[in-house]
Amino acid sequence: MTLEAPMRCSALAEQLGEPMIGSVAHRIRWLLVEDRSAWGDKAVRDVMGAAFEASAKEHGVRPLLVRRREGDPGGDVQRRVILVDTATREAATRTIGDLATLTTEEIADAPMSGFGEPLDGPLFLVCTNGKRDACCALRGRALMAALGAEHAARTWECTHLGGHRFAGNLVCLPDGIVYGRVSPADGPRLAAAYLAGSLDPEHLRGRSAWPAPAQVAELALRRQLGLHGIGDVALSAIETSGDAARVTLTTADATTHRFDLRSERASPRPISCRSDETEAPVHWRIVDRS
Repeated sequence: MTLEAPMRCSALAEQLGEPMIGSVAHRIRWLLVEDRSAWGDKAVRDVMGAAFEASAKEHGVRPLLVRRREGDPGGDVQRRVILVDTATREAATRTIGDLATLTTEEIADAPMSGFGEPLDGPLFLVCTNGKRDACCALRGRALMAALGAEHAARTWECTHLGGHRFAGNLVCLPDGIVYGRVSPADGPRLAAAYLAGSLDPEHLRGRSAWPAPAQVAELALRRQLGLHGIGDVALSAIETSGDAARVTLTTADATTHRFDLRSERASPRPISCRSDETEAPVHWRIVDRS
C-alpha cells in the first residue's frame, strides 16, 4: 500500500506563487498574553473566552498568547501582558493574576501610559501554533530555534497570526512588520536588520498598522526606489470604495506617491493543512501610479 504524503498549505502556496504582500490583517494594537498551556486550534478563545476574542476583533485589536516554552499552565497564576501600539510604536507591560481584569475598551482606547510600565526595545514573535496548522509547527519551531541563539531575550512563540500558508512567520514589534516564508537561515538576519532600523522587501507580508492596499503600495515603492529604512515610507492617506483604493505615500524627502489599486479574488485553494475547506484569497493589484 502506498501512503500519500499530507498536503502542506505553505508548500502549496509556494507552488501556486501566491503573493504574500497585503496579507497582514489591519490591527493597530496587539495584546500579548503570557500563557504556557498546550495551545489548541482556537487557543485565544480557549484562554480568553469567545466574547473577549469577538470584542477584540471589533475594536481592531490583535490578541495573541505568547510563551518562551510550554509548561504547567498552573504556573501562570501571575502572567505578563504586553500591549503594543504599532502606529505610535509604543509598548507597555504589566503583570496580572486575573485575565478578567483585561477589557477591550482599555486595550483599544486607553493611553498607553496608563496600561503599565513602558517596554523598551523590539520584540519578535514566531507562530508555532501547530494545532491550528501543521506548517506553523514544522517551520515555526525551526525558526524559533534559530532566533533563540542570538535573540532569545526578545523572541516569543505565539498563537495563530493568520497566513499560516506563509510559514515561517516572523513579526517585528513595535512596528507590526510581518515577514513570511522565513527560513531558519533568514530569521537571525531579518531580526538583526530590524534592530538596525531596516527591513527586507523580499520577505515582507506587510505591516499591521496599514490596510492591505497600502501594504501593497509600500512594497512597490520600496522596490522602485531601493528603500530599506523602516521609516523611509509613510502612509499619508488612503481611500477605499468597494474593490478600489487610492493610496498616498510620502518618502523621507517629502515627495508624495499616489497609487490606484483594485482587488481581485484568486482561485480557491485549501484553507489550511487541517481543513478540506477552500477559500479564494483577495489580492490587491496596482493599476495606476503617479
